Amino acid sequence: MKLFKSAAIALITTLVLTACVNGKQQEEKKDTSKTTVAKADQTKAPVPTPDQLLKEGTSSNVKITVESMESKEIVGDNELLRATANGVFKIIKLTVVNNQKDAITVDAASYKLYDDQKREFTSSSDAMMAVGMDKSFFLKKLNPGLSITGYVAYDVPKDAKGLYLKAQGGFTGKEIKLKVE
Repeated sequence: MKLFKSAAIALITTLVLTACVNGKQQEEKKDTSKTTVAKADQTKAPVPTPDQLLKEGTSSNVKITVESMESKEIVGDNELLRATANGVFKIIKLTVVNNQKDAITVDAASYKLYDDQKREFTSSSDAMMAVGMDKSFFLKKLNPGLSITGYVAYDVPKDAKGLYLKAQGGFTGKEIKLKVE
């Protein structure tokens, strides 16, 4: 079983890295003047606190909505894929609407969870597999004008509070912050 999990995690990691490299290559082909302006605007804006954040935002014409968040210590109905948190799993249900002119890739790597201590939490591959690949955000293509709802799971310390999400509309979208609690 450990071999299966290790192989699955290695495959997932390889696919995510490949998609990131491909996305960055496509982004480099675009007009860099717009990117420079957007980055300058990001550095000047004050950072909102989690209680000032909204549960919905738009990143590069991709609307992202936090539908809900639940906490669980164990996820998965299947004995072989069940995952137990080192701390507690925070499972965030998101809806993504692609308002761009081309398809985007929706993946958990585009969503990072932070707490009030500014600790960064990346998604838990074990929890994502236990939630179910059909329900989780793992390299899913989303065509223009369509939406998708899915889950991203994080293993965080039990004392984590003031949680917020940094999200991107696809691998190369502008980063936004969203309230999760």
